[in-house]
Amino acid sequence: MQTPAVQTPVIHWVQANGLRFRCLEWSAAPSLPGGGPPADAPVALLLHGLTSCAETWSLVAPALAETFRVLAPDLRGHGDTDKPGHGYDFPTINRDLTELLDGLGVRRAHVVGHSWGSNLAVSLAGHAPERVARLALLDGGFVRPNRREHMSPEQLEQMLAPLEIYASQESYMTEVRRNFPGVWTPALETIALSSIYDNPDGSVREKLDRENQKHILQNMFTSPPEPRLAAVACPMILLPAETNHPDAAERMAMKRAGLQRTLELVPHAAVQWVPDSPHDVQLHRPDMVAATLHAFFTAAG
Repeated sequence: MQTPAVQTPVIHWVQANGLRFRCLEWSAAPSLPGGGPPADAPVALLLHGLTSCAETWSLVAPALAETFRVLAPDLRGHGDTDKPGHGYDFPTINRDLTELLDGLGVRRAHVVGHSWGSNLAVSLAGHAPERVARLALLDGGFVRPNRREHMSPEQLEQMLAPLEIYASQESYMTEVRRNFPGVWTPALETIALSSIYDNPDGSVREKLDRENQKHILQNMFTSPPEPRLAAVACPMILLPAETNHPDAAERMAMKRAGLQRTLELVPHAAVQWVPDSPHDVQLHRPDMVAATLHAFFTAAG
């Protein structure tokens, strides 16, 4: 599938569940043969992962925009969306997303989630099945063998990025580039910078407040996903990241175990492994991800 020429995404500001959300929309350029998707085209709703923002979809969305109306919000607390100190549980974010769809005039959508966003996508599909046509989970959303009953403040702090990487924009970008050996591009640079603020003293900070990040981790790691997965009735595909790096052997073993348990709960789900990616499959393998999503969303049945 060739990537179409697309317009710069349109920014929508939408009131939903008491917050002001920023949402990007990609569409095919009017000059393209056929004029791009019609006004009533099917919708693809793309949900980013923890500490990320809508721009993470910038390499995938254009390839979908010739067929779909592609929408990617900055989720609660992220990007330029409002950042309350509460409401990072699944029921509240379900309300965020259903009211966001209402505000955008969308009755039903194909929903894609990455990492934490996959957990949100699963939750939405069970909470409001009439709003989700098909579900795609990118390296997230499946059962975690390391789920815990509770996480202490110290455990949560250890899961966050160390403060020293935020000493400057360069120290931050050096850390980000380590996840993209040999494939760094100006587009990836722009995407990475979109999730941070510059401080007056030359340091940087995530757009997601550190305390809100802890709220999300506490909720994600201690909430059992099995009931949410078992409630999914729509067609679903899993796109787990696969890497052969020796340091990732234990993590890959846990992922395979979690994936197997997920397929026991959702036996109708399909699986497409995404090779050569530690996690951010939409950035490491955007062409493959976009082609897989397009084929899945346009499949009969």
